[in-house]
Amino acid sequence: METTSQTLRSWIYEAGPAALTHVDHLLDKIINLFKDGGVQKHNILILTTAAASIVALYLAAVRRLRYKNINAIRAKYPNPQDVLDNIDIAREINAITTKKEFPFLSREGTELALFKTFTIPTISRLLVATGEFKKDCTRRAEDTELVLMEITDAHARIQKQVAKDPSTPEEDIKAQWQRSDMALKRLNELHGKYNILNDDYLYTLSLFIYEPVSWINRYEWRSLDEREINALFRVWYDVGVGMNLQNIPDTPAKMLAFKNKYAEEHITYASSNWKCGEPTFRHLLSNMPAFLREPMYSVGLHLLPSVLDSADAKAFQLPEEHAILTAIFKSALHIRAFFIRHFMLPRSTYLSRTPFYPNKDGKFVPEFFYYKPHIYKDGYSISELGPDKFKSEQATGTTLKCPVMH
Repeated sequence: METTSQTLRSWIYEAGPAALTHVDHLLDKIINLFKDGGVQKHNILILTTAAASIVALYLAAVRRLRYKNINAIRAKYPNPQDVLDNIDIAREINAITTKKEFPFLSREGTELALFKTFTIPTISRLLVATGEFKKDCTRRAEDTELVLMEITDAHARIQKQVAKDPSTPEEDIKAQWQRSDMALKRLNELHGKYNILNDDYLYTLSLFIYEPVSWINRYEWRSLDEREINALFRVWYDVGVGMNLQNIPDTPAKMLAFKNKYAEEHITYASSNWKCGEPTFRHLLSNMPAFLREPMYSVGLHLLPSVLDSADAKAFQLPEEHAILTAIFKSALHIRAFFIRHFMLPRSTYLSRTPFYPNKDGKFVPEFFYYKPHIYKDGYSISELGPDKFKSEQATGTTLKCPVMH
């Protein structure tokens, strides 16, 4: 009881010292009832009162602390334009948004963004031609996620490490930004093997920004603040600059307009679309028991149209949306959001898969895995991410080819 009360007090105090004053008297009364050896210990009414009080205090803590991150961002950066003008501010806010506030739908939104690129025939035909989907879809998905996280997760990784060890050497912190640069070079090196249209790149970039935004705004416990959207935009805008992309829309509004216009003009059916979509969808079901995968695949085909835009569903030639499945799916997400908003304290640490330090062999072992098999259970080197047939040129000094077909 003492430990519980101390924990509750610390939560309330973090929310504001004034809140502690209101609950201290009640907590002391409850604790004193259990300190004496009297028969009141077994009084059901007292036990019920104590339990109800603890629950009430916990819910009060949730109510006070649930919005602490966004309130701190608003207080620290009152002008949303500052986020667009300063990449360091953007990285800070992006890390809080995607790795503390909304890690689940941020990641799922990014996965869906990649999935939706398959409805652009110029993209899907090229991907089918590489043969990587047919060969090892799980490896491709893991390589893609890890290289993107190596590029964008440095701030979250640093903050997580510094919270654990405030004496972390400055040179080790600087090394995280060097990893971001290495990962971006590796991405350019891999893309440089193919003639990819500049606007296809831009469309993918726009999806990385606005699919997470869309999913969070519809299904999370709160909508995104303008500063958070600006942060997502600025981080990915800078990735686009690092990829040598041309004519990148230079404001969030322009990027959204480009995304919508490009989708309207270029999403269309091609047989190559589902040749990319099917192995990816099966990969997403890989954690299920083998006997459930085929039934869930069939069910999932009727659920996918509720996840995608109608144009994307048509471009994949998916079956009609199943109204009951859609209702169940959306209800589950709304229930989740309600539960988080009212019953869960905010995440205290950054949820990042990429580790701060390599292992004894100089490899980075992901802190956790989403899918089986665990491709990099023994670790990875940034220069090795991607197909085995493309040996990294970073160590050889070879000049990297521009990845964009102009």
